[in-house]
Amino acid sequence: MIGMNKIMSYFILCFLLCSSLFFSGCIAEQKETENNTVTMLTGIDDYDITSVSARNGLNDELVTIGDKETIDKLIKILDTLNLEEIGIGSVSSRTYYTLTFYHNSTEIYNLSIIQDDLLEIDGVYYKVNNTHINMTELRGLINPLDLPVKRNEEGNISISSLIDINTYEMTKVSIVNGMSRKSGSTDNITEIRKLLSDLGRYKLVEAEEPFIGGYRYFIYLYNYSGGFSRVSIVDNKSIEIADVPYEIVDSSIDLAEFEEFIHLESVSGHEGLNVEVSGIAESVSIEELDSCSFLIIAGTVTGAYPSRWNTPDGQRPDKPGSELNIGTEDMIYTDIGIHVNRYFKNEYDTQEWVIRVEGGTVGDDSIWVEDTPSFEYGENVLLFLNGDIITGAYQGKFTMINDTTAVRGDGVSVNIAEMYDHWEITEI
Repeated sequence: MIGMNKIMSYFILCFLLCSSLFFSGCIAEQKETENNTVTMLTGIDDYDITSVSARNGLNDELVTIGDKETIDKLIKILDTLNLEEIGIGSVSSRTYYTLTFYHNSTEIYNLSIIQDDLLEIDGVYYKVNNTHINMTELRGLINPLDLPVKRNEEGNISISSLIDINTYEMTKVSIVNGMSRKSGSTDNITEIRKLLSDLGRYKLVEAEEPFIGGYRYFIYLYNYSGGFSRVSIVDNKSIEIADVPYEIVDSSIDLAEFEEFIHLESVSGHEGLNVEVSGIAESVSIEELDSCSFLIIAGTVTGAYPSRWNTPDGQRPDKPGSELNIGTEDMIYTDIGIHVNRYFKNEYDTQEWVIRVEGGTVGDDSIWVEDTPSFEYGENVLLFLNGDIITGAYQGKFTMINDTTAVRGDGVSVNIAEMYDHWEITEI
């Protein structure tokens, strides 16, 4: 009996010891997970990083960093972040930056900065626990403004001092409405100088944070060699030039002037494509829209992003116009920013969403798609989505009349009712 008691005592002691080791390991593993850093997760400190490509998710511009000192500063900023894994998934929203690290021509790793406290590395999302990323400092490293900045006596910046084209080298100006995708352009030097003079009266100060959600207008200023500068108009108080956001001081931009310019100059000679693609969307019921959509949201339209061709660099395909297969192989698309006010079906941990519609204007080329829905700045919308694509083309976009009613462009109305465990959307 005594021997049996000893055996039981040894057994209990071993059990307690193993349990202690097991839970100690779990705690150690948890601490290790909570203290992940970028270099620990990517291993980039094991390589001599010779260049970094940075794609701006807000305007799709690509910058390559080759300066060793700048690369080291960039890695140092990222490595101060304490990262906690929060899961694997797909967030269909624009990122601030996607960074790809290279050793010579070999890609080592890439990561995406989704928000100032959220990163994605190799398909896994990480929350920043200890601090938020200083986006102003990061932007300054990635794309420093090399242009001489002229300030007036009050220390404000003028738009003309930020444009990377000499006034006397300009050959054309185009203005694009980001929401309607309509555009106008002129090569009349008198009109160009008047436009620049009008822009020159606005005084700027650099904004503290980058703008999120898209833009209302884009002004393109072209020179003899085809190079251009772009001024992106966020609203009547905010603009962006060369990836840097600015606020207007003591005045507001007259957006009606841009719309008048587009109306007057869109009827002038058009040298590029101007193609309309017939719609082929199959008719679907509200019930089918609901069942076929992975995501249903109510949100506010915040702006548009520059239209792009569906090519790697976003420019027109390198082939003659007669060989373009518009509507099938070759297409222009435009991204629209949406601030999510409510999720009705499925939900993501973000309030900013970007949807993609076919059609738009790139340079002198314009494509219009019959079934593509239109959007207005500040419009409250109900959207049936699969990722960033609207289900059923125009049929999946409604304008919210109030919190419970929405109407579509063809007159179809729906009622939104909160049930016990879900939202129900039915045709009125």
